[in-house]
Amino acid sequence: MKPKSPIFITFLPEARVVEASHEETLLETALRTGIEIPHSCGGNGTCGTCRVLIQVGLNKMPLRNEIEAEMANDRKFEANERLCCQNFAQEGLIIQVPERSSED
Repeated sequence: MKPKSPIFITFLPEARVVEASHEETLLETALRTGIEIPHSCGGNGTCGTCRVLIQVGLNKMPLRNEIEAEMANDRKFEANERLCCQNFAQEGLIIQVPERSSED
């Protein structure tokens, strides 16, 4: 079996291009590469603090899983608002990490 080629994604606002793994969630990729994304539930999809905006590549993303869909419905997420802990990298994604106030 041919090894999977690397995936590169960009995190804004720093415009950091990082190599992502097919086996890591977007949250795991961010944390591994030093990009700070809140995740108070430990990546279980129950807090919503790892919410990001998919600026480019939303059409490459899978449908929301049950955990993410429930959060999105409860919090009235826009289509491009996704949870990093529930999604895996897709080549060429550009992800906006929302600025958060010190009270968040």
